[in-house]
Amino acid sequence: MSRLPGAVLRHLAALRAMIVFTILLGIAYPLVMTGIGQVAFKTQANGSLITDSQGQVIGSKLLCQTFVAPSAADKALNSKDGVTGYADPINKYFQPRPTFSSDSTIGSYTIQLANGCNYAASGSNNLGPNSDTLTTLITTMRANMAKFDSTPGHTVTASQVASDAVTESGSDEEPYITPQNADQQAARIAATRGITVAQVESLIKANTTGRDIGILGEPGVNTTTLNIALDRAHPSSDTSTTAFDTAANAAG
Repeated sequence: MSRLPGAVLRHLAALRAMIVFTILLGIAYPLVMTGIGQVAFKTQANGSLITDSQGQVIGSKLLCQTFVAPSAADKALNSKDGVTGYADPINKYFQPRPTFSSDSTIGSYTIQLANGCNYAASGSNNLGPNSDTLTTLITTMRANMAKFDSTPGHTVTASQVASDAVTESGSDEEPYITPQNADQQAARIAATRGITVAQVESLIKANTTGRDIGILGEPGVNTTTLNIALDRAHPSSDTSTTAFDTAANAAG
């Protein structure tokens, strides 16, 4: 019989159990799962990274990228508080969903495209469907996108603009847009790059994912992989942008 008190024995048993489960669940299990991931799902386990022809990482299939340039609003408004979110979209690229950020100089949310795809801070605004500010932002974005995606012989009206082209995603890091949104932008891309709409639509199709297991979710077009594919297949030196209304005047 043990001469140790019962309380000590119970503590020793608990200590042994902690050591065993630490080895099993804290060391062995993670190593096994990591090994399975690296063998069976290496690309996904490592972040679905995209590399260029030299093997350099240029993005991830899971994250959006901004395709914008600093705007006049950036210089006019950011000089007040150092905010760097104001930018205009580059015409030759598909645009992911927009970003609405707070501007402390006017005390309201405005359209700040350069603040999107911020991997250091995931999230969206908390504006609800009854918010007058959100209504203003969406209305302004509809007008922006209608102007942006209209080309000679191809007019896009505000009412035709896809809903996801004027609203944020929940994470603000979402690379996917709807096929309707991508089709809406196709004519602009073709005109800017000097290619046919059919060539653009072929790349859209190649970068569209279907529903998970055929029934979950909706089809989506990955703007990150699509823009990279565009640059590879149809490179363009065009750096033109389209000036976007930031809704700052309406908010102010």
